[in-house]
Amino acid sequence: MLPLYLALKEMARNKRRFSAVFLIVALITLLVLFTSALGDGLSLGASEYFDRMGSELVVFQKDVDYQLQASRLGRSRLSQIRRVPGVAAVGPVGVSTAAIIAVNGAATDGLDVALIGVEPGEPGAPAAYAGEALNDSRAAHAVLDRHVVERLGIPLGATITLKVVQGMEEQLYDLRVQGFAEGRKVNYIPSIFVPLRRWERIRPQETPGGNEGADLLFNIAAVKLDQTAPPDAVAAAIERTVSQVEVTDPVTAYRTTQGYNDMQSTISMQQGFMLLIVVLIVGSFFQIQTLQKVAQIGMLEAIGASSRMVITTLLIQIMITLVVGLAIGGAVMWAMAQVLPATVPIVFSGTKITITILSLFAAGPAAAMVAARTILKIEPLRALGLSG
Repeated sequence: MLPLYLALKEMARNKRRFSAVFLIVALITLLVLFTSALGDGLSLGASEYFDRMGSELVVFQKDVDYQLQASRLGRSRLSQIRRVPGVAAVGPVGVSTAAIIAVNGAATDGLDVALIGVEPGEPGAPAAYAGEALNDSRAAHAVLDRHVVERLGIPLGATITLKVVQGMEEQLYDLRVQGFAEGRKVNYIPSIFVPLRRWERIRPQETPGGNEGADLLFNIAAVKLDQTAPPDAVAAAIERTVSQVEVTDPVTAYRTTQGYNDMQSTISMQQGFMLLIVVLIVGSFFQIQTLQKVAQIGMLEAIGASSRMVITTLLIQIMITLVVGLAIGGAVMWAMAQVLPATVPIVFSGTKITITILSLFAAGPAAAMVAARTILKIEPLRALGLSG
């Protein structure tokens, strides 16, 4: 109890000094938590559609390095994939871009979206948490992901107007909103889903309205397996059976997204530097504190206090500093999260927050090592000026 009493007594006597350190730790906590949430949000923006596409395998055109929009597949390959043992269902997925420029005839600021064509009821097509999922392969209907709904406030049954470039001109297409799906960003862009044949007509292309007689092309195929089928064996069988394709799992597909790994490593490096800054700032502060009270520590040791007790007092002060700083920083981050617009891609993960907080706490003992080394070197008589 004595170390706790001494720690609190000194902190109360130096309120301004410790308050400054509390605020510094709070600011660093805010930065670390925001960076962590931003990293999770950006990661989710790259992985969201693949994680929720409802398939165990994804088929790409060969030699495109799993780049979504560079891949091209045709209807004939779907039939070949379906005949591979272990395949329960396969769905074509076409991906392009468009912009929503009006809702029920009222102009919007314009929102760029990923325009995704799917076969209703097949892998790759989204389930709807409100309204209805796509159920007509030719209808001018759309299912919007949650991000589009949040940004534009579009109601069920509304008519949205898309702008796409076909040939040398901009074309406008109207779609009726049939349902809402959970978030399914593609390359960090919110998505809308339409039947594949409708997608073929309205996607950006050279000929307005599409080529009616041409083979229907799409980008990838989502493959759902029998429960007993080993994914690796089925993937190898598809590659042997179907020419010019590569098969992978959804996780590998999004991790090869351009810039994904660079983004993750950059954010991890930033977090590492911030933790190092915590160690340096807190360690430097308490090192200066220790040097300024060498005589007091010498007095304590001269009347029987051990170096262990003094170091325990120091550790208590450091942990209190971290707890208060973390509490302030966490509270500010929570308040910011309530007011930040939906366009800011932050996602709070309980696991990541726990790891971040534990890492900051671990920085406390590391910061104490320098000051503890100084305490261990203090000789009571010399500290009191009684030794030559």
